[in-house]
Amino acid sequence: MSIFAEALFLCVMCCLYWVCADRRRYLKHRVGENAFRNVYQVSRNIFFMLRRNDLELCGDVKALERGCILYSCHFGVWELMPYVLGKSGYRIGIISNRYGENSTSLLVRFLDSILKRWRSINGVNVFYKENVLQMVRFIKAGGVFGILVDGNTLFQKHAKAIKLASLCKARLVPFAAYRDGNRGVLNIGCDLGDLIRAMPLDYMWFYKSR
Repeated sequence: MSIFAEALFLCVMCCLYWVCADRRRYLKHRVGENAFRNVYQVSRNIFFMLRRNDLELCGDVKALERGCILYSCHFGVWELMPYVLGKSGYRIGIISNRYGENSTSLLVRFLDSILKRWRSINGVNVFYKENVLQMVRFIKAGGVFGILVDGNTLFQKHAKAIKLASLCKARLVPFAAYRDGNRGVLNIGCDLGDLIRAMPLDYMWFYKSR
């Protein structure tokens, strides 16, 4: 049943790839002939995240005990990081986009609320860009705060993460969540750039900065 569901999901994602002409051109500009393979790999990662598969925690796990700012990119199965750490008992917060904030569509607003509830499972605190004071208080109180730093380049917002870490006097630590065969891995303190170079098709190259 799982294999059938994944195959159906991959078909839907491939159809979206062909329908979204502007995003398809953007992707081909970035990765060339590997564009379709990238869509396939990212689609498999998204399905892995939707199934809420567990991740094996490795790397500098002790950094989580003191509280820190974890940063990564739209790479691998990044959405599972807060879910897994929250499940493990850590006090987790993330910053997220509010996709329906300027939309008059009831459907978009409804999907936005569903996404927030999905991300809040296991006690994860979801912050938005206007919640700066709450974020600072959360980090200073020893929380583990997750942020994605990519945009139109891999580390476009890294300087903002450095500024936030300096303001909160918190350690800034890279992380990566990714599939290794049939298992999932959450690597704390990894070399994010090296991992993306080793597994380039696991990065969402069709992502555009908001």
